Amino acid sequence: MKYAIVIIAIFLSYNLSAQNEVYNNIFVRIYNLEGKKINKGKLKSVSTTSMELYLKGETVTVPLNKIGKIKTKRSAGNNIGKGALIGGGSFALLGLLSGDDDKGFLSFSATDKALFGLISGGTLGAIVGGITALFKKSELYIIDGNEMKLEYFKERMNKVDRKDI
Repeated sequence: MKYAIVIIAIFLSYNLSAQNEVYNNIFVRIYNLEGKKINKGKLKSVSTTSMELYLKGETVTVPLNKIGKIKTKRSAGNNIGKGALIGGGSFALLGLLSGDDDKGFLSFSATDKALFGLISGGTLGAIVGGITALFKKSELYIIDGNEMKLEYFKERMNKVDRKDI
């Protein structure tokens, strides 16, 4: 009997994300009419008067009259930062785990190796992230508060969501 209660409690407490009409992981950045970024997040819905974004558990509504342009995907700096973090962290860990060298003319401590790995791995990772950013196919949609241009954006995102493109 207690297993049935636990199973029912799990089903009742489970969050149904199917009702959140988030597009298939389409990340967008929204800029106002002056070109300043005002919001970012995963695209939840697009209507004729506004857009809804989902970021960090919150839904944000952006009215059409504030939308100047929309860029898809994340910025190139995101690739560079992630590459530097992954490369620096992994190389620093390798340097730390290799341990201290035996005493001699050219010997390094594990801390020295970790610092060298952090700097060199971070640099190498940032370069790799920059190279991957070159192949990122981010798209720019100029909306300028126009309902027809937002409708075109919505059609394009529906095609991307269905993988028609």
